[in-house]
Amino acid sequence: IFISVCITIQNASLPDIGKPKEIPYPPKLVSILPSSFPETMKHTTLSLISVLSLPIMTSAGGCTLLTETIFNTIAPSAAAPYTYNGFCTAISAWNAANPTNQIFEEGTEMQQKHEIAAFLGNTLHESGEFQAAREYMQCGDNIVVGGQVLCKPCASANFDWTSKTCSISLVTGGSYTDPYCNSALTPSTDPDGCACGPVAEDGSNSGYVPASELFFGRGAIQTSWNYNYIDVSLALTGSADTFCTDPDLIATNESYAWGAAIYFWMSHVKNGKTSHDSVLTDASFGGTVDNINGGLECPASAGYFTDAVSYRLNHYCTAATAMSVDSLLSLDECSGLSTIMSSCVSGLCSACNAWVGVTPAPTNAPTNGPTNAPTNAPTNAPTSPVPTQKPTTAAPTTPLPTHKPTTAAPTTPPTSKPTLDPASNFVVGYYPDWEVDNICKNDGAPPPYMANNQVGWMLSSLEECCTKYFSWKLNACMGITATPLGMYYPNWQQQVQGNICLFDEDVMAPEYMMLNPALYMHSTKESCCTKFYNWDYNTCMGIVTTPAPPSNKWYVNFDTSRCVKDCLVGADLCGGPVPSSSALFDTVDACCARITWVSSNVCIAESQGLVPEGSKKWYVNDNMLSCQQDCIGNAPCGGLAQRWQVLHADATTCCRLQLSWLDQLECVSASNGR
Repeated sequence: IFISVCITIQNASLPDIGKPKEIPYPPKLVSILPSSFPETMKHTTLSLISVLSLPIMTSAGGCTLLTETIFNTIAPSAAAPYTYNGFCTAISAWNAANPTNQIFEEGTEMQQKHEIAAFLGNTLHESGEFQAAREYMQCGDNIVVGGQVLCKPCASANFDWTSKTCSISLVTGGSYTDPYCNSALTPSTDPDGCACGPVAEDGSNSGYVPASELFFGRGAIQTSWNYNYIDVSLALTGSADTFCTDPDLIATNESYAWGAAIYFWMSHVKNGKTSHDSVLTDASFGGTVDNINGGLECPASAGYFTDAVSYRLNHYCTAATAMSVDSLLSLDECSGLSTIMSSCVSGLCSACNAWVGVTPAPTNAPTNGPTNAPTNAPTNAPTSPVPTQKPTTAAPTTPLPTHKPTTAAPTTPPTSKPTLDPASNFVVGYYPDWEVDNICKNDGAPPPYMANNQVGWMLSSLEECCTKYFSWKLNACMGITATPLGMYYPNWQQQVQGNICLFDEDVMAPEYMMLNPALYMHSTKESCCTKFYNWDYNTCMGIVTTPAPPSNKWYVNFDTSRCVKDCLVGADLCGGPVPSSSALFDTVDACCARITWVSSNVCIAESQGLVPEGSKKWYVNDNMLSCQQDCIGNAPCGGLAQRWQVLHADATTCCRLQLSWLDQLECVSASNGR
């Protein structure tokens, strides 16, 4: 029941609901999409997917590591659409469509296990232990009539959690206003969204409306809002119509229920990283929590959300144990997460008891050498002078012994065993040295956590150790000097400055590229530049061109999330010549419409050097207990609203539509500062 409440409140009106639809994307991704890729998908896909620099490993991954037995151990109560077969199908579909951004297939086998555990830990929590296909407050009370699912939207005070029925519907006057509908966005606008609006009550069933016209939370990471459904539809099906026409497919089709969650995991960027990045590059579970619901859980406010975080940790620890990972991932990137875990291990997150005291293995080699040289010379040197001459004592004159010793052999065995040879503490086998050299060693002195678990860490040969732990730098680990291939590769590591392709006989390519030449290496500079830098081909090829005269139009400055003019630096509001990969807009309004994660009025004003003003409309306060006005100043002003926050004409409407589980008089009174 608690988890069900969590899902409902999380998706009612949260700071993380409005997931940014456009981000600065790595230019190297542009050329990866095939020429046949639909133009309608290209911008959204490129602007959301962040390609890792990690190589793609050809190891087991996915449902080879997560067997059906393990899945059933982690999620014994899972119900349709959250089936094991559906999960495996969704993984295969995603990886086939995204060869450079694969889930559960990148990194080492242990990293893949970590990602599976982190993904299942989060999705167990988000979906009520894989039992909630739909958000409870919007469609927990549902009926099926003629093959169509009808929902009875409800306030929490009127919802019976045992029977999953609602006593008083939120449908009034024959229609229902979908709280997850931004009606200003349509498939033809930019940014886009599924067409939505007031939903008519079913003529034969009072208080019920069609599920296929509502954009509430569905799936393993509750997909919500009409502008998120259109993106997921394009990514998973290639067509905006699929989920715009019937968003309830995510609740009924097992591949889509998992696939929508995978799309979010691999594509939603916060603080420059996806959840996938947080696991593989930062070894961080906390980063995934921050990405999914950081606005309310990082840190968690006391009471309800503290308990919610405890349940999330319990699910993660359960999955980590079942996946046999070597340690828990870091919790640091979600503020307060470590503190909550230390207090809940004896209660709500008791599954984490198994991991108390287990030291995480290092994930990266040190980036810096020692900071100081030794400050003291050795404390003791020899005090006696070396001999100045040969010894003068003559050789002994006593003759050698004339008889063998007469003492007999011992008549009784020794009473004590010999003391242990100090070398008996030597640990046999190769282990990964992440702390110093980033190679495998066989010096008999692994870290204590490896020595105490030799079966899990120690390997019998250098090749086995390097293959398991350092497969992306196998030659370096094996002590083998790589031989150049005589080919060109993209300068992503910036060995020299610039968006160029380097010849590996001049500058050695990173080993992971040399181990995957079909992906990264090219026989000619032209083909390399075309593949990886087609957006800046002339620079890559060293071709000098005359820049076009400034257009005085507007373009997005992704560093500041504001718009600037395409004109010479020094002129009013100028950001310099437009980058070759940026689009130009005639007006600042049109330009700011592309910066979907910043409030429009803030972007428009600050891009022109003006102080932004609010709309004076109302939106939900972060404490989820009242509404506040979109303005700067004293209460009821709560600061300028973010673009993802839904605005309402007055406090009464805001409380009714988005805080329906609260006492409405108290909500309106608190909103007005009374």
